[in-house]
Amino acid sequence: MFFGIRPDYDGLLIDPCVPGWKGFTATRKFRGKIANITVKNPNKVEKGVVSITLNGKAIEGNVVPFSKMKNVNEVVVTMG
Repeated sequence: MFFGIRPDYDGLLIDPCVPGWKGFTATRKFRGKIANITVKNPNKVEKGVVSITLNGKAIEGNVVPFSKMKNVNEVVVTMG
């Protein structure tokens, strides 16, 4: 998928592949919960997640765990 936001067994997998964009925003409904996703790409790379925060807290890897999601979530992804 172009934006790289797709469901995974454990949560929402985020692995963007973009053509040198500075970033984008997206809203995704996942198992009845809402994820407001902001992707920041200051170096305009095509691929590569450096960090992800879920509701202000850093998570490891690039899967936003469903078990940690609230009804409405703010997800910030930094590429680099």
